[in-house]
Amino acid sequence: MLSLHKEILKTNLYFGMESKLVIAEKTNSGADWRALLGKTLEEEHHYQPVIQGAIPKGLNGVLYRNGPGRFERGNKSKNSLLDGDGLIQAFHILDGKVSYQNRYVRTEKFLEEEKAGNFLNETWTTRAPGGFLKNLGAPDIKSQAGIVPHYRNGKLYAFDEVDYPYVLDGETLETYGPEKIGSGALKNFKAHTKIDAKNGDWVLFGTEFGRVMKAHVIIQGGNGSIKSQFCVDLPRSAYMHDFFVTENYVILNLQPAGLNLLPMMIGAKSFVEALKWEPNKGNLLVLLNKNGSEEPIIIEAPTAWMWHSYNAYEVKDKIIADFIGYEEPDHFLGNEAAFKTIMKGNIGTSNSKGRPRRYEIDIARKTATETILSNQSCEFPIIHPANGSYVHSKGYASMGTHNNIFHSAVTSLDFSSGATDSFDFGDHIHVGEAIFAADPAHPTDESRGWLMTVGLDGNTGNSFLAILDASALSNGPVATLQLTHHTPLSFHGFWRAI
Repeated sequence: MLSLHKEILKTNLYFGMESKLVIAEKTNSGADWRALLGKTLEEEHHYQPVIQGAIPKGLNGVLYRNGPGRFERGNKSKNSLLDGDGLIQAFHILDGKVSYQNRYVRTEKFLEEEKAGNFLNETWTTRAPGGFLKNLGAPDIKSQAGIVPHYRNGKLYAFDEVDYPYVLDGETLETYGPEKIGSGALKNFKAHTKIDAKNGDWVLFGTEFGRVMKAHVIIQGGNGSIKSQFCVDLPRSAYMHDFFVTENYVILNLQPAGLNLLPMMIGAKSFVEALKWEPNKGNLLVLLNKNGSEEPIIIEAPTAWMWHSYNAYEVKDKIIADFIGYEEPDHFLGNEAAFKTIMKGNIGTSNSKGRPRRYEIDIARKTATETILSNQSCEFPIIHPANGSYVHSKGYASMGTHNNIFHSAVTSLDFSSGATDSFDFGDHIHVGEAIFAADPAHPTDESRGWLMTVGLDGNTGNSFLAILDASALSNGPVATLQLTHHTPLSFHGFWRAI
């Protein structure tokens, strides 16, 4: 299969004459090919992609992907690769056949700006057009519903960093509208949620900035009823994107990324521009009992920037929390940050590696120690969903062999032995998060299943979906689904088995 994949890339490169010309023009202009990750996808498609290889028997379901898809309107563009209107993609896979569809989430913001033909609203990296007067006062950032998809109880949710999640039809991708979860007290939902693998509980959290930063937690049972909802004051303000959940605890990782509200209030800076990395302050772990009735446990931890966690679980009076951590977020914050400069075709700065790390948390002693598990440059960590909030032995991630933040490989990590297995698609390929789909014949085996990752081929300018055997990543894709166009950076996915 490795040779098959290389032949596929060779065919795309040498026989796609129209694509060759596009890439040549971009090369002559000096723009890096990865700028396509931040280029708007204008069309909404629905078609059957070409399948190269064979889709595995037993792999039946829908892979949803979510990420920013519209970066330009009128003569304005977003400041960062991470900021754009949400584009849902769906790969419907059944009996060896596949159909592809993409559609923009019709948020309030999207519809308003679509009608006007211009950006009207501030977003988290980009102030609203019109200067500081237009942005004066408390920020009013509306949801773009462009980070995480989640399918639950017959509904497809699209999450952002703010506001309520939007609900879509899981078959047609039609947008129904925003949905309150729980009492409605939590409005600024974070993009990431967690599922307890044993009882099906859905754990959601969000934050509220102010004189004292607050965290809201909602736990919804498998039947949709609210089992717990509470709010706590946090010891300091900090930007968080993801968190940890164990059988009994919700664990917030307050990394030293503080928010200076004043520049935002006077319209001088966007939310991201107002963030400041202060590594000397270290991280604070806030342990919240799921029932919400106990006082938070606050524990100091070594400094690390965390976008995403693998998983966390309890072992007697200790908690093991695995995640990807950076010494500093130089790819995200600063004028030369890669996520900002790539919008202009410049690869920018991403010197700090995202390395797999482990916090071992002693609850009784209120201490946390850190172990770096691998020196690989990784991001988008996942585990088998059957182990969520409980012991896991294996994890998967995207990996950078040619660049620390724009990745070209997928990898696995055995947490017991430290053994890894990986496949590198090449230095002109970008791949993102790989979603794990369990083999229905072995539904709880952490190695028996498939990884699915959306890639961008810099040689053709088109995207693809690669399917790999999780037990033999180094063999390369068993199937590749070729799209007829590029897709912008897709953050996260969800596999809905059928």
